[in-house]
Amino acid sequence: MSLVSIIIPTYNRAHLIEETLNSILEQTYTNWEALIIDDRSTDSTEALLERYTQKDNRFQYYIRPRTTLKGGNVCRNIGLEKAKGAYVVFFDSDDLMTPDHLEVKVSTMLENNCDYCITKTKNLTGSEPLPKHYYAFNQFELTVHNYMLQHLNWLTLDICIKSDLARSIRFNEQLKSGQEYNYYSKLVLQSTNAVFVPKEVSLRRIHQGSIRSSLEKKRHQLEGSFYSYWETYKELHKQLSLSTRRQLLYTCIRICYKHGSLLASDKKMFLNTLQEHFTRARFNFLMLLFFKRTFNRGYYFRNKFKQQAFNLSNNS
Repeated sequence: MSLVSIIIPTYNRAHLIEETLNSILEQTYTNWEALIIDDRSTDSTEALLERYTQKDNRFQYYIRPRTTLKGGNVCRNIGLEKAKGAYVVFFDSDDLMTPDHLEVKVSTMLENNCDYCITKTKNLTGSEPLPKHYYAFNQFELTVHNYMLQHLNWLTLDICIKSDLARSIRFNEQLKSGQEYNYYSKLVLQSTNAVFVPKEVSLRRIHQGSIRSSLEKKRHQLEGSFYSYWETYKELHKQLSLSTRRQLLYTCIRICYKHGSLLASDKKMFLNTLQEHFTRARFNFLMLLFFKRTFNRGYYFRNKFKQQAFNLSNNS
């Protein structure tokens, strides 16, 4: 039986993680290690995990060093460095596994000799369905273009990856949201040798303290989405086709348009990149549309950025 490394970042989830750990104990596939990486919780997480590690040595508990950045991305990278399994499964400290979660994933990996497999998740509470582009494998082929433009998608906890491949990629530790999009964009660039299993083997908890709930405000969602796309573009653009690059930039523009402001912290680089990829007429048209939008909504660029955009277009 191949060892499976389950990587779980956590922060102040003592009231929820016990149920998650119990769902792991109930797995029909028993050759696993669960690496819980604590982002320096201030609740009773440490005491709770000490009980579990003493009861079952398959649980391993680590506390993020003070010398590193804070965040789930950092914790997942620490977990990848410590994982010893043949396969890696990412999981969240507030969600649950069905008893056959690992068995389904490992059997799929072995039967198909694929680099990774993707399963499904359903909400533990509530009836709100996932967006249509999730698990749209019957409509779209798994390609770099289709994933990066989000024609299809999956959740962090849906995937099982060969460990060598998983460790060859790092989570972007600067991103506050959209970290799974960034990581899986790198994954599909490495390999699309994957199998989709249309079976729900994860239960996602929707609650007030979850990231999904805390980011409900539309503006915060848009900001998170923009930086996820833009930072991923900057990191990977040399490996992407021209069509994919342009479509990603269009997506960034649409997000800024909906938000009502130019979100990029590196605005000069963003505007220069737009000018490189679009004709002068298209660039001017996009900028005029955007300025009209910001004027109507009451949001304004600083004058230097307005002038910069038009200077770039006029000098092309």
